[in-house]
Amino acid sequence: MVLTHFHDDHAGGAAEVAAWGVPVVAHAADAPVIRGEVKGPPPNFTEQELELHRLVAAGLPPAPPVQVDQEVGDGDVLDFGGGAVVVSTPGHTDGSIAIHLPEYGVLFTGDIAAEHEGAVMLGVFNLDTETAAASFRKLAALEADVVCFGHGRPLLERGTARLRAAPLPSSGS
Repeated sequence: MVLTHFHDDHAGGAAEVAAWGVPVVAHAADAPVIRGEVKGPPPNFTEQELELHRLVAAGLPPAPPVQVDQEVGDGDVLDFGGGAVVVSTPGHTDGSIAIHLPEYGVLFTGDIAAEHEGAVMLGVFNLDTETAAASFRKLAALEADVVCFGHGRPLLERGTARLRAAPLPSSGS
């Protein structure tokens, strides 16, 4: 099981699934949070994100700690999907990752990117918006027809081309 980052909505069920004997993979920077050794830093919310967070995260229980069996970093290759390439995408969290399956033209973005009602955008609830935008651009430079988001419907054709066309906040915003 690959955890793209430590947030409760992505790591919340990891302990239960790991108890079935499924190994847990996460970026080295987020692994201490996932293991419960340290508390993860909160996002730097925009005004609009504060209200959205209250709506979508109200009552979300904290993720129970879980052992991380494999810590990964940028460029590591995992043994599935024809060689799943780990792409470090800091900004959402320090240890956010995406998974690229170049053999199949598939990209899993984690929360760096999102889709809402057909629009592709930078994900919300980031630690550092500028760094997150740079990570978004890094993903957009890859080649993948299918792009799957942590939040939103997948793009089934021209996926990274759609990422390249998405508006991003300008530097300093």
